[in-house]
Amino acid sequence: MSYKVLARKWRPKQFSEVLGQEHITRTLKNSVLNKKIAHAYLLTGTRGIGKTSIARVFAKAIRCENLSETGEPCLVCQSCEDIEKSSSINYIEIDGASNNSVENIRDLIETVQYLPSSGAYKIYVIDEVHMLSVSAFNALLKTLEEPPKHVVFIFATTDPQKLLGTVLSRCQRFDFKNSTVEELNSHLNFIAKKEGFSFSDPKLSYEISRQAKGSVRDALSLLDQVLALSEDDVISEDVLNLSLGLVNSSIINQLIKAIYEADQKQIKMTFDQMLTENIDLEVFTHQLLDLLYQELMLKSQDQSTEFSQNLGLVELMWVYENLSKDLQWSLESLTPTNNVCFSLIKVATREKIVTLKKKQISKASEVEEKVEQEISPHSNETLPPQEPLEKTEAPEQGKKNSWSDFVAFLFTRNKSLALNVERGNVVSMQDGNVRIAFGEDCKIFYDFLDDPERKMDIKALIAEFFDINITQVKITFELLDDKAKEQTNFKSSVEIAEGIDKQDRENKTQEILNSKYIKDAESLFNSKVQKVILNNDENS
Repeated sequence: MSYKVLARKWRPKQFSEVLGQEHITRTLKNSVLNKKIAHAYLLTGTRGIGKTSIARVFAKAIRCENLSETGEPCLVCQSCEDIEKSSSINYIEIDGASNNSVENIRDLIETVQYLPSSGAYKIYVIDEVHMLSVSAFNALLKTLEEPPKHVVFIFATTDPQKLLGTVLSRCQRFDFKNSTVEELNSHLNFIAKKEGFSFSDPKLSYEISRQAKGSVRDALSLLDQVLALSEDDVISEDVLNLSLGLVNSSIINQLIKAIYEADQKQIKMTFDQMLTENIDLEVFTHQLLDLLYQELMLKSQDQSTEFSQNLGLVELMWVYENLSKDLQWSLESLTPTNNVCFSLIKVATREKIVTLKKKQISKASEVEEKVEQEISPHSNETLPPQEPLEKTEAPEQGKKNSWSDFVAFLFTRNKSLALNVERGNVVSMQDGNVRIAFGEDCKIFYDFLDDPERKMDIKALIAEFFDINITQVKITFELLDDKAKEQTNFKSSVEIAEGIDKQDRENKTQEILNSKYIKDAESLFNSKVQKVILNNDENS
């Protein structure tokens, strides 16, 4: 007997065997028990989650000769057996992708008029129905609107938005949900027990479940793939990694530990070691981000792993957020391998990055008040400016300072918020009303902050820093187009800091070029100094 893949062998035959779609199976069973069968159903959801399987079970239940009291098909009557063997002339299953022309649909419509050879209903299942052409849909509409009493249509699709509204309005729609990792993991372990194989470590079945991305069929296909490489009916981690192209968990853990400990040399060594195993970079980045996300969720619940116990929640958020963006850019770049390594090393230097940003913002404080007045000429009152911060520590609580001082303070309390806030700038601050503007090119930062919970966090920190009651604080975020930015001479906190830093570097460069030693050297060698390289930290 030929081998039957697990996805087919373990395909549900009854409603009770369907994984994770109880809200749908219960409704369909009730409709059969109460003899309230609609003429058209639409099943929607991602691939491999049971749409056509449920369509087939539903068809069996509708036509079953010995339906159980719970609405389950008996599986032994002639009708159930014919549907299971795909030999029933009263159950027609069509692939919409390969039968999408108007001629195909007209042929189908011709057969609709014939009564079923047995039973009360003739059932038509069209999979991937969104692949039908517009003309094919139009040909089907009249029949769909006024079908014969003996006909039931069941449509399945992964892309319901492509369907005509006239089709959607004529169907009872059921939206399938993706299976959870826990549901898939439990299902895989159940199958392993029945099939007589095992996992050397419980985390291996969990990893397959995560890789399936909510699809039951994908989970079983991946399991089949791993089993093909296994020996003695035991799935080991080495076999799993080799079969699915995954990175060994020990390497991922070494990288995460090195990132947390800001160990750049260890990051480079571990990354190079991983490359020797010919690992797919995209698979690696997904694994890394998945594990970082798990650690982040644990930290948010006041739990920690051995690696993250010395890090705060905000710092973990900063690492995860920056790696998410940088790794996506790296994979799309011209040199993805180099840029992935660069991105890992970058987050390991986070303390230097944040400290440098604080210095830049502090430099901007001496011109902040002037810029605020240019941006908002109608604002009569702003918070009084103070001397720029010389230290990276938070200013003394209750001390009145400028907006740039608040942003520096924000870096000490919530790096994630600060990195987004600095991409905009205050427009006005009056009686607790704070207006913060962003250029349209910074909409991603605007969207991140324009969230009720994040707004409340910023309000609380503003109230704390400026020593005012939180109930008096009102925050408004605004988006400025290019014309509005030009008219108001708007610059974000980052742009102001970068502008000042650039001017400082130009002044320093000119000072060096005009120095007596350089002039004497140029005269002695009859040449000109073409370039001055300044230290990034100190401009010297």
